[in-house]
Amino acid sequence: MEFDIRMPIVRLDKTKIAILKEKISDPNITTRRLSQVLKDKYNISMSHARIAEIIKEMKETEVFRETVIPNENYFIFSFMEFSFDNKNFADNWRKTYEYLINCPNVILFFITDGIFRWKFIMVFRSFQEVSRWVHEFLKEHGKLVNDMNILIVYRILKFKFDDRLLDDLLDVK
Repeated sequence: MEFDIRMPIVRLDKTKIAILKEKISDPNITTRRLSQVLKDKYNISMSHARIAEIIKEMKETEVFRETVIPNENYFIFSFMEFSFDNKNFADNWRKTYEYLINCPNVILFFITDGIFRWKFIMVFRSFQEVSRWVHEFLKEHGKLVNDMNILIVYRILKFKFDDRLLDDLLDVK
């Protein structure tokens, strides 16, 4: 799938927002339990079979993604960002972009404004892996990079998307 920065924000109805909120709160909730929660909490009556269909549709349209992320204490996380060597951008950006998109160490890759435009959060099993990765990356893709900033994350204090972010969409107090 080609990344398009102009992808529209998907508009969700109250039922889908409620399902999303409850799946964020409890990713392992069963559709039977979810049916009861929707009825009790949001006054939405729906069969667990229909809820399963909606969840499948939401996954297919990437309203949410299900992923397994191991406990962060087993890995070394790093935050990396780099600025471009503009004279080499046109010839090198696609190959570097595809490498980063497909790199198993990259768990989050995003673009921002400012000098350091491409940023990514990466995961490794050792500090030696971090060093090897950076060395190999610069050897292969260094023509695109003007400057690179690497930060090792030593302690993760919060790693959670909070379902309360959707409360105002449901008028939940």
